[in-house]
Amino acid sequence: MLTLSGAVAATVLGTIVFGLGGFSWAILLLGFFISSSLLSRFLKNRKVQFNEKFSKGSRRDYGQVIANGGIAGLFVFAHFVFPESTLPWFGYSATLAAVNADTWATELGVLSKKEPHLITTGKVVERGSSGGVTWFGTGAAFIGAAFIALLAVLFWQEGVNSYPVGTTLLIFLMIAFAGLAGSLIDSLLGATLQAIYYCPACQKETERHPIHTCDTPTYQIRGLRWLSNDWVNIACALTGAILACVLGSSLAFTGWFSTSQETEGGVLMSDFQISTTAFSQGEKIPDKFTCKGDNLSPALSWSKPPAGTKSLALVMDDPDAPGGLFIHWVIYNLPLEPTQLAEGFGTPGPVLGTPGKNSYGRSGYDGPCPPPGKAHRYFFTLYATDLEPALAKGLNASQLRQQLKGHILGQADLMGTYQR
Repeated sequence: MLTLSGAVAATVLGTIVFGLGGFSWAILLLGFFISSSLLSRFLKNRKVQFNEKFSKGSRRDYGQVIANGGIAGLFVFAHFVFPESTLPWFGYSATLAAVNADTWATELGVLSKKEPHLITTGKVVERGSSGGVTWFGTGAAFIGAAFIALLAVLFWQEGVNSYPVGTTLLIFLMIAFAGLAGSLIDSLLGATLQAIYYCPACQKETERHPIHTCDTPTYQIRGLRWLSNDWVNIACALTGAILACVLGSSLAFTGWFSTSQETEGGVLMSDFQISTTAFSQGEKIPDKFTCKGDNLSPALSWSKPPAGTKSLALVMDDPDAPGGLFIHWVIYNLPLEPTQLAEGFGTPGPVLGTPGKNSYGRSGYDGPCPPPGKAHRYFFTLYATDLEPALAKGLNASQLRQQLKGHILGQADLMGTYQR
């Protein structure tokens, strides 16, 4: 499936993605590479006649690997630098959705029973021509984008289980349509600005240069000389990523990504409360408890939980983080006594309960550390549950909330703000 140079480039890209992103990021990259490579071999004999038009064969070289996966690699770096933002995940998912949509459209579109039409003028063109589209190929593009979007919502590190079903569906559609838009930009550039050549021996247009498949030199007939198919693929990937990030930011600003402040039954227990001596409800969290200071957890105490409570769970999150909900602290399997956590809980010293994973991928408390700008809200949510304190180790907030569904007897909330 790869040339030697392609194998080297894929190894470097895969190492970056898996090393800095982890399993969930690698799954999307593998989903694109495996599905698109298999489609390149699907009904290969029927597609041989179109190879003369494409700039390269089905075996990917380093240029194709970089063109299709380079933008994705940059978003993994962005995630590494800005781990509290979910926008890198949206951009990463959408850039792979775009290149996957383009590949599926190319590999399956040429098999359409109807002749393609140029996307700009509607003129009928030969199969495999740059900028030629069919409804069949466009449908294949959307399915290819939706395939990556599905992997994105299923393997998102933060998980979509923290959000309502409607929001989850919206995230899926956002990534899928951003990917489709990227593939359409690819077709638009192919019809207008991409460098297209002509083979005088075969008397056909082609992307191949300087030598056609018949060993005849080709000459340029339109487009920008530097705008090769690889650069068009980069534009396709970038378009999907930018559109997804814009949509993701819009959803964040309109409050689609927010933490629920209700219990399972929609009833808050007014006599179940949580408080701290560090700050008052809705007031600023002192620097001591943030990344700017000692990064210690504040002392917390709570009132008697509802009858029937067997264990407690605590989640601290930031619904105002760029791109969506960011988890700062998860701890569960807390016993009913004592009814407090000391300042700097667990750092060092004995730890009650079971620490879960926050959005940094770490166990324990990581305080507010927002980007400069507006103040963010930080919710400390304490759940009273009828579950025995025996939940498995290593749960993140999404997994914990899934486990708690149907078992929450009461909920207490404390909110503080912080701004840098």
